[in-house]
Amino acid sequence: MVKREVRQDSYFPALDGLRGVMAMGVIVAHVNLAWFPGAPIMMDIFFVISGFLITSILLRGIEKTGSVALLSFWKRRLLRLYPALLVVVLSSLFVAWWCVDDITPVAKDAVASIFYYSNWTKIYDYVYPSMFGHTWSLSVEEQFYLLWPVLFSLALAARLRSVHILVLLALLAVAAMLWRYYLISQEVPWSRLYYALETRMDAFVVGGILALGFGALRERAVRGEWHAFLSLCALALLLLVVLGRPREIAYFFWQQSLALLLSAAVILLLTSPRDSFLKRLFCSRWCVFLGERCYSLYLWHWPIIWLLLVETEATKITILLIAIPLTLLLSSLTYAFVEAPFLSKMSRVRRIESDAALPSSR
Repeated sequence: MVKREVRQDSYFPALDGLRGVMAMGVIVAHVNLAWFPGAPIMMDIFFVISGFLITSILLRGIEKTGSVALLSFWKRRLLRLYPALLVVVLSSLFVAWWCVDDITPVAKDAVASIFYYSNWTKIYDYVYPSMFGHTWSLSVEEQFYLLWPVLFSLALAARLRSVHILVLLALLAVAAMLWRYYLISQEVPWSRLYYALETRMDAFVVGGILALGFGALRERAVRGEWHAFLSLCALALLLLVVLGRPREIAYFFWQQSLALLLSAAVILLLTSPRDSFLKRLFCSRWCVFLGERCYSLYLWHWPIIWLLLVETEATKITILLIAIPLTLLLSSLTYAFVEAPFLSKMSRVRRIESDAALPSSR
């Protein structure tokens, strides 16, 4: 059976803050400013965080009910992600209808985005062909959401112990890495390695392994020598983001695997009870503000940048100066009027499900 030490805290503001800062970094990166060429590595960090958080959600559900409520999980994910996606895609498509000469490729990409297969339309396409090119990562995440709870449900049915699941997850991560090496040997294009789910799977798995061993690892993270080591890992990850070369095939040999392990270390540092400079930084009001809106930030930023690139002759700096405040404005409105109401509805659904899982007093 899947067992894990129960913990009281399930929300870590520093992780929200980290995601918010990275969302802003993605905006800068997509303007193609050569300030930090390793910026695409931030997607690896996002995926590790997702693997950690989603696995934690599943484990908490198992601790409460002894099962994986597949339909309930998928319903909550849909309520969390789909409304904002629809608003951004349909609004952007309406604007593109008036601005773009040929709306067909934009419309096709919109359909791929809404039905979460956008990544597979880009695996042999190096450039972003449309204003919804950035939704490839959302498609990868959604495909992970469909697969991951099923795997845990099967693990429960097989009555596997936590140690067995950890071993299987480690083997899955190694298999994903070896599969990348095989694809590289076949001289596939960079985009085939970058956009596919199976070549990204080890990122989610690393996050899942961290969630499974979180109790014991978090206790060690408080110790001085571990804390110092995790801090060095955070510095190494920053250097990798600044100096890495993720747009080269060589990145997929070792840099990506290193980025995943360093990301797990940073998550452990930011969720540790011990105070640190990074934890205070990412727990700051501004970082958490960005983190709460990071999904809408990500949704809005590329359609705005794409329209500015296609319809104007503005410089990259000018585009950035327009895109950042406009993205912040639209994402704040989307968060307030779309995301927040559905988050509230999700909380009500979760309370009802939690009450239903309690034994009857009658």
